[in-house]
Amino acid sequence: MSGISSDTKSSEPPEATLLLPTSIQGKIVDTYRVPQKAGLDASAQVFIVDDNSFGQHFIKLPPLDVAEIQALDLLKENLRSAIPVETSGSAEEILEEYLWETAEKAGITSTVKRSPAKFLYYLLKDFAGFWEVDPLINDDDIEEISVTKFDRPVRVFHRKHTEYMFMETNILYQSEDRLQAFIRRLAQFGGTTVSLAQPSLEVTLHGASDRRISATLGDEISRPGSTFTIRKQKENPLTIVQLASPESARSYPQRVPVSLERRLVYAETHSHKTLSALMAAYFWLLMERTTNVLIAGETSSGKTTLMNAILSMMNPKAKIVTAEDVLEINLPPHLHWQRLKTRFYRAGLSPTSGNYEYNLSDLLKLSLRFSPTILSLGEMRGEESETVAAAITLGFSTITTVHAEDAQRCVQRVTTPPMRFTLGHVRDITAIATIRKIFLPDGRIVRRVVSVDEIRPVGADSHEIVNVFKYDYSKDSFSPTTPEAVLERSFRLKEIAESFGWVYNHVISSLSNRAAYIANAISSGEFNSEKLSSMVREYVAKESRHEFER
Repeated sequence: MSGISSDTKSSEPPEATLLLPTSIQGKIVDTYRVPQKAGLDASAQVFIVDDNSFGQHFIKLPPLDVAEIQALDLLKENLRSAIPVETSGSAEEILEEYLWETAEKAGITSTVKRSPAKFLYYLLKDFAGFWEVDPLINDDDIEEISVTKFDRPVRVFHRKHTEYMFMETNILYQSEDRLQAFIRRLAQFGGTTVSLAQPSLEVTLHGASDRRISATLGDEISRPGSTFTIRKQKENPLTIVQLASPESARSYPQRVPVSLERRLVYAETHSHKTLSALMAAYFWLLMERTTNVLIAGETSSGKTTLMNAILSMMNPKAKIVTAEDVLEINLPPHLHWQRLKTRFYRAGLSPTSGNYEYNLSDLLKLSLRFSPTILSLGEMRGEESETVAAAITLGFSTITTVHAEDAQRCVQRVTTPPMRFTLGHVRDITAIATIRKIFLPDGRIVRRVVSVDEIRPVGADSHEIVNVFKYDYSKDSFSPTTPEAVLERSFRLKEIAESFGWVYNHVISSLSNRAAYIANAISSGEFNSEKLSSMVREYVAKESRHEFER
């Protein structure tokens, strides 16, 4: 039976590892429930506490009285032997069925009837879920979960309370054995194994939101013992409209509604989040022709999120092929998207297991035969760069992420072994977007596209880096703010105008219209992928019918 495990004998009672202090030290700044739409008996309550500028994250599970604790223990013992190995249905359906059967046989039906949702919640958490950290895994506002030692509090990075960075929770593993059991459980969920002979784990768990697991087992390669980090994608990936939306914690000027029945009007304001609507429109326009974009940034700076948002604006008539080690790209269903992933065999399985591996270079070579409009690589860091360079030479559009601090270092990185770009390939790079984590004066940690630079060929074998967009740290704003200023700076947009036979006013109009569409979506609160898909389709249809004024 997939998804349900009977390995809960080493588990402590829920209240032993998740106990809310009788008095919270500090100020409660936020509270909500996980899952949000579940009732009081089927959800955990979250408390975000400010304790002298240090954040604490408390979980309170549905309370159990003495009779309910005894009934739950009895249910667990009976369910271990009652659930058949082969069965069908979801974990929730299976456990609900056997909850009532076991309760009746054990004579505790009256206790279960008080709150069946509460018993089902605990059974799902312990038999089909993630034990102590199950409420954290199911919280879409949690970005990362970290454990460095079994007897230290689990820490979390919260998307809405970034000023506290990694907050301590009230969750503890009771022993190293318990932590090791959980890491083996993660490996089982990921369809692989982890052992003292192979003490590292790298796996992605797929579901409503993907979870990227990195873990070590025992003290073979980590001291003093087992560790893990879980990086969680949002259940609904951030769209370009969300990335360009104003911060909810600040007050901004009222936007002028944009009517789609007339020529769209674009007015830029300094009121954006990760990037401006004009920057988003710039990338959207670049995607209309052969283009090669690198997204540079440090670890966890938001590179993949930005790349995903840009790809989501692709023309639905185009074909996207992605290749990744860890599946993180998640595009809307309206796009023509082919998804490829690497395959690796763990050490010790077979002397010939390496013959059946598919690394990024293998996938990229294969992807070129699928005739992609644009080829996307999750992260470029080694020999696979040679195949990306070949794709560029063959005239394919590409977009990929690179670990680098800025455009200059990005160029240095891709032209230095183990990467294999030549200076000729660098000249074919259209733009480099640099994204960073920024500390705002109010203490929040946010992501900002701090620079967008183009590579302009100079002479026969040289190039220069030309800045198009720049982030102002002091004002938390972007420049330029007008399409005319962008076109004045952008060598690549002038190339697009020449390739399509457009006059410059045509380019400015196209850039303005796209920015206005995004601004209108922000004003209307149309943030989900379905609304984005409708927006892109509507724009493509109107542009193809020449309904916009030039």
